[in-house]
This record gives sequence, structure tokens and C-alpha cells, in this order.
Amino acid sequence: MRNKKILMRGLGISLLSTLVILCIYLAFWQIDRGKEKDIIFQSYMKNISSDPIEISDSDFTPVDFTKVILRGRFRASNQFLLDNKVHDKKAGYDVITPLEVDDKTVLINRGWVDNNSRTKLPNIELASEYSEVIGYVYYYKKPYTLSDDNSDSGWPRLLQTLDTNVIASILDRKVEPYLIVMSENQENSLQIRNIFKKNDKLKHYMYAGQWFIFATIGTILIIVLLKRSKQ
Repeated sequence: MRNKKILMRGLGISLLSTLVILCIYLAFWQIDRGKEKDIIFQSYMKNISSDPIEISDSDFTPVDFTKVILRGRFRASNQFLLDNKVHDKKAGYDVITPLEVDDKTVLINRGWVDNNSRTKLPNIELASEYSEVIGYVYYYKKPYTLSDDNSDSGWPRLLQTLDTNVIASILDRKVEPYLIVMSENQENSLQIRNIFKKNDKLKHYMYAGQWFIFATIGTILIIVLLKRSKQ
């Protein structure tokens, strides 16, 4: 009976030790995530307040949040609605309109519209096809989806995720790998929805603190079990 108790305590100590190590790993992972979010937010705040750079060079490859100005012709008949975008606690769409700039096509996020009726698409008409756009560069992360966005053949095209390669195949035209988010009210802009409203680093640091607390509790339990084993 005594040997069985010793064995059970040993197993408990081993399990708790594994959990403590896991909690410490997750805590440091959350700290790294917080630092990463802080760097991204600071880059966003720095670039969004700077003067825009004019995109004229065909070899120009901007980084995230670079503020730019460009001129071209909107493809009014080939617009996209990026679904499930929330603004002021209401669901809606981000309107993505291709802009032809010289020999390339750049996707423009013109802003947000309400989807108050799922049976009727919102009005996303352009005030003018030829337009100047001021905004910032944003690279959408590679999406993971089980649905096929290419199955819809109507316009405007409804999308669940944004993949520039998919859009390029739909338009049968080369599309730049980034998107320009309109950063202020302009002639063809809709309701501007900021991608970054606040710095999320504190949220990750709070999660890290919780994991450290769990690790501390686990360590205390291990010490208690070790003392009982010695007794």
C-alpha cells in the first residue's frame, strides 16, 4: 500500500513538472507575442502619421503600413466584398476595388459598409472611376479556409478571405501582393474602419501573468508532494 502511494506521488510530481514547464513556455510565448504586437503597432502609428509616398516606380515594394498616394482607374464592374467585418458592433463588408495603375493592378480597401440585409447587396457605387487614393499598405496573411471563394461568378464578388493570388486568377490580371487601405475620407471612400484601434501588447502580458501563476501553483504542489514523500 505504501509503495503504491509513493508511486502515485511520483507520477503526480512528474505530471505537475511537465505542466509547470508547459506553463512557463506558454508564458514566455505570450511575452514574445506581446513584443511582436507592440512592434507592429508602433510601426503602424509611425507610418500612418507620415507624409504619403507616391507610387510611380513599377519595382516599388512597400512594407506594411507605408503611407502612399497613387492615381489610376477603378474597375467599377469588378469589385469584391470581404465578408464578416465588424464595425461599431455591427457586421458588414470591407469593399475591395481593383485600381489600375499604369501596367499593374492594386487592390484598394475603400472602407466598410453595413450588411443589414443578407438578401440584398449594399450600394458600393463609385463617385468617379479615375481617382487619387491615399492610404497605407497592408499585407493580408495567407488565409486558411475550407470554402471556395471562386465558386461565385456574380459581381460584386463575395469573399470570406482575401488572397491576392485568387483575385488575380479571377481578374485574369497580375495583382500586387499588398492592399491599400484608405486612411482618410476621400472621394471614393466609404466608412473608414481602422485595422488597429489600440495596442494589444498588454493583453498578451496579462495572459503571460496567468501562465506564470499556474506555474507557481504547480511548483507549490510539487514541493508539498516532495515533503510528503520524505515523511
